Amino acid sequence: MAQLPVLIAGGGIAGLAASLGLARKGLAAQVFEQSKEFSEVGAGLQMSPNAVRALQWLGAWEAIEPNCVTPSEIHVRDGRTAALLQRLRLGKPFEQSFGAPYRVAHRADLLAGLVAAARSSPLPQLNTGASVVATHGAAIELSDGRRELGMAVIAADGIGSTLRQQAWPSTAPEFRGHAIYRALIPLAAVPPAIANDCVTLWLYPGGHVVHYAVSAWRQFNIVAAIDSPWTADAWSEPGDPAELKAAFADAALSLAELIAAPPNWLRWAGADLAPRANWTRGPLALAGDAAHATLPYLAQGAAMALEDACILAASLGRDTDVAGALAHYEHERRPRTARIQLASRRLAGLYHARGVTALARNAALKLAPADHLLRRYGWIYDWRPPE
Repeated sequence: MAQLPVLIAGGGIAGLAASLGLARKGLAAQVFEQSKEFSEVGAGLQMSPNAVRALQWLGAWEAIEPNCVTPSEIHVRDGRTAALLQRLRLGKPFEQSFGAPYRVAHRADLLAGLVAAARSSPLPQLNTGASVVATHGAAIELSDGRRELGMAVIAADGIGSTLRQQAWPSTAPEFRGHAIYRALIPLAAVPPAIANDCVTLWLYPGGHVVHYAVSAWRQFNIVAAIDSPWTADAWSEPGDPAELKAAFADAALSLAELIAAPPNWLRWAGADLAPRANWTRGPLALAGDAAHATLPYLAQGAAMALEDACILAASLGRDTDVAGALAHYEHERRPRTARIQLASRRLAGLYHARGVTALARNAALKLAPADHLLRRYGWIYDWRPPE
């Protein structure tokens, strides 16, 4: 009798990556995506060395790398004066230090590469137009009335996970008092005073801005986070440029020009999940944002989903006890992702600091050796997939 497939709820980054990891271990997977096609709403993402290594292990890096951008440096600037507080070089010394490169990309390009890699393998089966609405042990119920039986069920259905809510009803996303604005503009529309070959972080009282080129230098990604309550029912809504302009009313001229450049913004809820005590229950496991949604300030949300896929696949590939394999996956992943979640929350306060705290932060950034700052992220960047 043929082995049953792993059933994956959600065809985003976490779900597709999991299907690729399972294929590497010779395990079939069925991915169920509620939309009629695989697509990603959002803007850019940063792919640090740990994310690149995960994509290499999953066999998707070759499909994704051509649309990535290689930034020359990371700049940190004062949002009111434009003063350069810190610069981190990202060339060969960086790659030699961490054993893999640092790239930036559009989320849609990452997803497209994962889809292409999955479709080139005979083991993942990609299904669209139906969502997983319930689980019963290792069986799932789909929105179109079908039922499927598998060896395990992976809930990769995002921060608002239906399956997580069913299994752990008390778990809900927590809003953190931030609104996150995202926009894309053509690279040619970037104001001349902006360094378009760098990843730049602007620190401002009550907010911050990050920007960099994506899509093989065709587009420019801008993300602005501000202290603001969230009252909408949806996770995202059209952004109000007036709110953004008011939040950065005293911004340096170059930053103000960049904020004024996009004709449209999308406004997202700044929310995460509290670190969970457990992610698995029998043949059910959470992955990606469904398990450990985090604020984006460490730029590790997608990376954590990719890492999940590697450990999940390795665990299921070496253990015939499905529940035990999933428990091992949880044991391996939970401490690291919880640390990312909590560190991202702390960064929000640091980035948005005011007054004396902001002055002390700026002084520390100016005085700190670049190598020292990079090594502080070694616990993130040095991660390796299973042998």
